[in-house]
Amino acid sequence: MAQLAPDVIKRVAIIGAGPSGLATAKYLIAEQAFSKVVIYEQRNHVGGVWNYTPLCPKPKTNGCQHSAERAIDVATARLPSLNTPMYQGLESNLPHMLMQFSDAPFPEGTQLFASRENVKKYLVNYAQEVKHLISFNHEVVDVGLKRDQKSQTWQVKIRNLNKNETQVESFDAVIAANGHCDWPLLPDVEGLEEWSRIYPQSLHHSVSYKNALSFMGKRVLLVGGGPSGADIGNQISAKCKHPLLRSQTVKSPYHTDEPYIRDCPGLVALLPEERAARFADGSIECDIDDVVLCTGYTYRFPFLKAIHPNIEKEGVATLPLYQHIFHMQYPTLAFIETPEMIVPFPLAECQAAVVARVWSGRLSLPSQPDMEGWRDRIISKRGAGRRFHALEPPLDLEYMNEMYDWGNEAEKHESYEKVCRGKTPKRWDEKSCWLRMMAADIKKAFNVRGAERSMVKTYEELGFRFEDQSVH
Repeated sequence: MAQLAPDVIKRVAIIGAGPSGLATAKYLIAEQAFSKVVIYEQRNHVGGVWNYTPLCPKPKTNGCQHSAERAIDVATARLPSLNTPMYQGLESNLPHMLMQFSDAPFPEGTQLFASRENVKKYLVNYAQEVKHLISFNHEVVDVGLKRDQKSQTWQVKIRNLNKNETQVESFDAVIAANGHCDWPLLPDVEGLEEWSRIYPQSLHHSVSYKNALSFMGKRVLLVGGGPSGADIGNQISAKCKHPLLRSQTVKSPYHTDEPYIRDCPGLVALLPEERAARFADGSIECDIDDVVLCTGYTYRFPFLKAIHPNIEKEGVATLPLYQHIFHMQYPTLAFIETPEMIVPFPLAECQAAVVARVWSGRLSLPSQPDMEGWRDRIISKRGAGRRFHALEPPLDLEYMNEMYDWGNEAEKHESYEKVCRGKTPKRWDEKSCWLRMMAADIKKAFNVRGAERSMVKTYEELGFRFEDQSVH
């Protein structure tokens, strides 16, 4: 077991003041072992991905004007510099009592699936305790390692966006909590690049979706099976020409069967000359006006190019992370919330608790060969790439309880003349696990209420009860 000496790590930089960065700061402070904790945030406010950002104006062009741009350039053409995938009418895909931080319930009277506006307010309130640690309007440009005979430090280059000035600060450890929902992951589909060249105005990704007005009366193909795809599909289907074509390899638990939506198998190819799409069963749909890709996001850590030159291209898949947290070669570099298909706020807490305890010296890391062995076992079981980081339920529940148990093994240490136990997240009990597993069904029942859903505050109102494990 590799244990970091308690006096090795005193200065910690956190990149990002979104939910995971805020939670991490609270756990580091509670550990009472670090002399300096700084959060660098590019925006002038907290909230990260929960900030709504309007799109940049887009030049008008003819619908069939050819473009020399790649599909990724077309999909991101209108993104502002600090884009988020928030859109009008967005509601969380988890009941608020499930998604909340362990020590911060949502306000009484919050609708069961909180609106993006309510989540943002929630995060602003949650941040008050650590707001003094945040350097707003500061972008982390580069993170590099400096070694000498006695120690190693992280040299963090920061740009003050207000003054357009850069400076370099030294830290003993760095946490990347910058999220991974700002850059689109495009599917590997035949004809996609050609389609984007011929019909650049008709190709969209959920990263740039704000509302359904531009799809009025159009024949639309939506590709993707996640919660956002289901929600965006419902919004578009209320405006577009019926039926909305919805392509997904595996039917999402968040998707409902609607008469104005036609489900299609996985998309195999786009046929630009015929303005058509071919699916896995050989069927073809013609006269498609717009294609909306709800195919997820890629990881980007541009500030890590110094130690990982291919990070922009390969994303998190190239990073050797133990337990999805610690860099195996550089254990003073940690990542919060890289897994997908999770309950994000509580998972960030569980990871933050472990980081605080390891870096204070109260927990030990395995040897590098043992950490690599863990990674190899996960890859052999679930696969590499995105599958490595996909913790769809109940895997996210199992992982969070494993992190809780690991953090709970930490030794006590004397700090400021009292025993410091640090901050402790929740352990997922049977009822919480049940609620997590039922979240998609509850969301569908919630959506059926239509405009009246804003009045629903509890899942019991929808007929879901843990006590009898049934739905009425």
